[in-house]
Amino acid sequence: MQAGTNPLALPSTTALLAFREAAAHLSFRKAAEVLGLTPSAVSHQIRGLETQLGVRLFARSTRAVVLTPAGADYLKAVKAALEMLATASGALKELAGSHQAALRVSALPFFSSTVLLPRLAQLQAFCPGLTLKLEATHDYADFDGLDVDIAIRYGKGRAAGLRFEKLIDVVSLPVCAPKLARTIVQPRDLGGMTLIHLTAQPGAWPAWLAANKVPDLVPTGELWVDSVPSALEAAEHGLGVALAMHPLIAARDGFGQALVAPFEPSGSTGTFYLVTRSEQAHDRRIAAFRAWLSSALEQAQHCP
Repeated sequence: MQAGTNPLALPSTTALLAFREAAAHLSFRKAAEVLGLTPSAVSHQIRGLETQLGVRLFARSTRAVVLTPAGADYLKAVKAALEMLATASGALKELAGSHQAALRVSALPFFSSTVLLPRLAQLQAFCPGLTLKLEATHDYADFDGLDVDIAIRYGKGRAAGLRFEKLIDVVSLPVCAPKLARTIVQPRDLGGMTLIHLTAQPGAWPAWLAANKVPDLVPTGELWVDSVPSALEAAEHGLGVALAMHPLIAARDGFGQALVAPFEPSGSTGTFYLVTRSEQAHDRRIAAFRAWLSSALEQAQHCP
């Protein structure tokens, strides 16, 4: 900007609203009724707007007002600007009001069943009076739709405006029923087993086999399921060998008895993240939930 020049001051919202309503009704009187103003006040706002812009927006007669071509063009921009402001203000108001609303958490089913649900009673000590809405799902958390405050996800995605905080690293661990574990001594023994796959992670078993130097292993059979809890339940029933997430698997009821690990943890490492909106970084409900979750994870890792 050159020295000595001044930018055009933005018109007041009152003037823009007066213009929009007068243009919609082609009447200053009806615009005044909608806005709760007097007709003379609406006329004053529009005359001030025309003076500020240096353009006639209405052609006036004794009986009616009509938009000029410049006024018609300007109306399109004004409508779009006011709608954008209304949308942004509504979203901000909802976020601000959510301080007293239920905290909406979306988490993977395995994480929910092993970490969250067994320790929810402790949450009240961290967040007295908090109402929690927990959704256990593999579906993408819809932050754009304002349907979630916190998501707990495996793997770090890329999304503008979202904050990813590392929760815990996990490593693959084959697990099965005790009767199957008796015949498994080394990774190559898995060739005589059914491998239980997770449909959302088709590369998990190939990665583990490659890391354990048996990339060419061909199992007796394969079973595909849609969730980690289903895979672990199938393994408990002796249907095959599943991959669990160590150390979180230690928090599952029956681990070490109905479900055992024939090998030490190995293979590829993944990470669970706490995902929130960047603008909610200082939300006290989320901060309290985060503190409770750290404690819950610590307990889950040291289950007997």
